[in-house]
Amino acid sequence: MYRVARYLMPFAAAAMLAGCGIKESVKDAQVEVGEFHAALDGGQWKKIWIAADPDLRKGTDKAQFEKLLEAVHRKLGAVRDSRQVSLNVNSGTGGTFVTVIMQTTFAKGTGTEEFVFRRGEGKAMALVRYNIQSQDMMLN
Repeated sequence: MYRVARYLMPFAAAAMLAGCGIKESVKDAQVEVGEFHAALDGGQWKKIWIAADPDLRKGTDKAQFEKLLEAVHRKLGAVRDSRQVSLNVNSGTGGTFVTVIMQTTFAKGTGTEEFVFRRGEGKAMALVRYNIQSQDMMLN
């Protein structure tokens, strides 16, 4: 009995620490969404680009990304309210990925935003992907 407990204790401790890391990642991702919205409202496209994960910058042209953010802001206006409707945390060798789905109300419409953040070795969260689905944006 004691032998089994001795072997299970490290796994239990690791699981508890991982749970704390997940809670921290979720909280940090929510903060990142708020900072993204503040930068979006302020027209600070470069700030978002610079803070983004290298994978986002490798896979997306800077001019196109900034043009997307400008279009979101121009067509939908300032963020009025944003609530989380889904969250997924996945940890692996490439870091911890947090996917947050937000239902966002803007001044001129609504949209469903998908944010994917990665927590790397340095513990900082960085935007890996941003996607918005908005009929109001398409029609404005």
